[in-house]
Amino acid sequence: MPTAARLQLLYDPDCDLCLQFQETVGGWDRQGTIERIPLDDASLAERLTADQLEAARAELTVIDRLGNHHHGIQALRRLTEALPALKRVSWAYRLPGVAPIVNKIYRAVSSRRRTNRPCLNCGEKWMPSMKWSRRGRR
Repeated sequence: MPTAARLQLLYDPDCDLCLQFQETVGGWDRQGTIERIPLDDASLAERLTADQLEAARAELTVIDRLGNHHHGIQALRRLTEALPALKRVSWAYRLPGVAPIVNKIYRAVSSRRRTNRPCLNCGEKWMPSMKWSRRGRR
């Protein structure tokens, strides 16, 4: 998988949270080290196996230059190591107790993304930024 980018971020173009996340990553990636690829890109079906595509649909996936797939919090960790703005805080993953906390938060957000459950208070589709920003205005 030859590419100029250090990492390839695979994202679900039908998920509002995924779209927002990849746009945020794109804003932080001023050096062009991360290629953002939607899961509906036709070239992915040629380059990845069915199992790899299914895993990418299930959770956040990053592919490095060597072709290694990183999922979930490992993908987040790779992104923090690759982005200069976040590299300064990547050491926090080595602190005791941080990885399990980040994993728990990631799982909670990921489960909401997959089920598209509505917010219990307002009935709208769950989006962390919308839910918390509206709560502050009440």
